[in-house]
Amino acid sequence: MNFYEPIAAELMEVEKEIEKMLENEPKEIYGMLFPFIKRGGKRIRPALAISCYHAVGGKGKEIIFPAALIEMFHNFTLIHDDIEDDSQFRRGEPTIHRLYGVPIALNSGDALYTIIWDKLAYAPLDCRKFRAIERMFSSTFKHVVEGQGQELNWENSGRFDITEDEYFEMIKKKTAALIALSCEVGAMLGGANKRTCAELRKFGENIGVAFQIQDDVLNVAGDFSKYQKEIGGDITEGKRTLIVVHCLAHATSDEKKRLINILSSHTSQTEDIRYAIDLFRKYGSIDYSQQHAYRFIEEAKKNLECITDEKGRGILTSIADFVVKRER
Repeated sequence: MNFYEPIAAELMEVEKEIEKMLENEPKEIYGMLFPFIKRGGKRIRPALAISCYHAVGGKGKEIIFPAALIEMFHNFTLIHDDIEDDSQFRRGEPTIHRLYGVPIALNSGDALYTIIWDKLAYAPLDCRKFRAIERMFSSTFKHVVEGQGQELNWENSGRFDITEDEYFEMIKKKTAALIALSCEVGAMLGGANKRTCAELRKFGENIGVAFQIQDDVLNVAGDFSKYQKEIGGDITEGKRTLIVVHCLAHATSDEKKRLINILSSHTSQTEDIRYAIDLFRKYGSIDYSQQHAYRFIEEAKKNLECITDEKGRGILTSIADFVVKRER
C-alpha cells in the first residue's frame, strides 16, 4: 500500500500551512527557511499524525495545524544538527550553513523554533486540547535536545565505551520522541482514549528507533543518488551508531584502536572511510543493526492491535514497513 495516496491532499495542506506561517515574516531572517523545507523530505511525521488521527476516527482538518508545527520543529533540528555535525549535504543539496555561513544558519534555526511557539499560541484549538498539545510539545522538544546533548557529550568526552542500552536511550530521545509525538497528537485530536493514545505513542517510538537505525545503515551502505547525504558522513562525524557499538565490541584490539582513531579524527579520507565500512562488514555490524531495526518494527506492529479500523491499521503498518525498506 502506498500510504501517501490516502493523505496526499492533507499533506499538501500541511505544506500550505507552513508556507502561510512563513510568508509574511521578514525575508532577511526567514527567507531561506521555506526553500529549505520545500526541498522535500519524507514528511513521515505529519503523515503519521494525519494517519493516526484518521485511524482512531478523527474527522475534519484539526490535525493539519499541529502536523505543520511538528514538521517545522523537525526542520529546525536538521539545521542545527547539520551545524553541529558540519554536514555537507541535506536532501541532495548543500546544507544551510554551507550556503549562508554558520551565524545565519544558527539564527535561522532559532527563528524557526521561535515561530513554532508563536504560532502555537494562536492555535485554532479549544482550551483543553491546546493545553494538552502544549505539554506534549514542550516535553518532547526537551527530550530531543537532551538526546542530541547526550550524543554531543560522548564526542566531547571522547567516549567510545557506549553500550547498546545507552545508544537506544539516546535515540529514543533524539529521533524517536518527535515521531512518537506525531502519533500521540494525531490520536488525541482524533478522540482516542488514553490507552490507545499510549499505544500509538509507543508505536511511534518503536518506528522512530528503527528509523534512526535505518538511517545509520544507509549512511554507510546506501546510494548517494537515493540517500541524498554524504555516504560515510557518520564516520567523518565520529558518530556512535549501533553499527559502531557492535563493531567495537567484536573487533580485535588493533582494529578497535584504528577505528577509534578514524572516528576521532573526523577524517574525510576515502581510505579511512573504506576501512571503517569494511570492518563493519567483516563483523556483520551493518546486518546486525538492520535486524534490530526490523525487530523494532515488529514491536511497533503489535502496538497497532488497539486499532479496530482495518484501513487505518493497514496504512500505519505500511508506514512502519517503509521505515526499514526506504533508501533515503
